[in-house]
Amino acid sequence: IPHPSDLVEPTSKPEGFYLVIIGQEFSIFYMWKDTALHVLEISGAIYYKCKTFQQALANYTAAYDKGELHAIPSPGGPFWPTELHMPSP
Repeated sequence: IPHPSDLVEPTSKPEGFYLVIIGQEFSIFYMWKDTALHVLEISGAIYYKCKTFQQALANYTAAYDKGELHAIPSPGGPFWPTELHMPSP
């Protein structure tokens, strides 16, 4: 789970600040099309648009501190974890 200090404000003007708390991945996204990939068709997804990066980061930090951030990747989808392959001894 990314620590709030790992999230950095974008250097160029974003479309918005979309906070995903529960989705295929969670974070602060800067374009709706990126956010949509993580939340649409995910039952129980929690996400919303914030006015500023500082507001999004404060809300992310609160969710992080409360243990509310959850990833629910769709099976076989682009965010589904791949199987780890261990080398033979």
